[in-house]
Amino acid sequence: MDEGLLLLRLLIGAVLLAHAAQKSLGWFQGQGLGVMSGVFESLGLRPGRVMVRMASATEALAGLSLLLGLFLPLGAAAAAGTMTVAGAVSQLKAGSFWNARGGGEYPYVLAVTATGLAFTGAGAFSADALLAERFPGLAPLLGGTTAGTAAVLLAAAAALVFLTLVRRRTAKSPTA
Repeated sequence: MDEGLLLLRLLIGAVLLAHAAQKSLGWFQGQGLGVMSGVFESLGLRPGRVMVRMASATEALAGLSLLLGLFLPLGAAAAAGTMTVAGAVSQLKAGSFWNARGGGEYPYVLAVTATGLAFTGAGAFSADALLAERFPGLAPLLGGTTAGTAAVLLAAAAALVFLTLVRRRTAKSPTA
């Protein structure tokens, strides 16, 4: 089981780090900060440059948290919140759930996978396992039902804030 958790953490963490680098640095065939600022603006995420930086920083920190298995429920909440916003905004723009049509299917899969990890915990091959061994009182905060539920609620609250902003800004925009 721990090997499976490690593989999931490594995959999702690496994908999140790559997404951050694509947006902010133009790496991995990404468009970079300048282009992505305009894309974010067109989606109602304004100011675009600030929103790209926030999304990139959140994805990078979440990715590192998942890769290392360090404070995994917080990293999972950050990943889930960011990916939920990405999925919802993509779905609203495309008018479709499915990735093949430009919808939010793929970001939603990343969000749910990250959230699932908050419920299971990082596993034996993680910094959280070392922390729980050294400080047993931390163990309930590093995975399980309470930590997973908290991650879901934190992600949902964060996503709701950004989606409310998107909805308000696109409703006001004459070009939306």
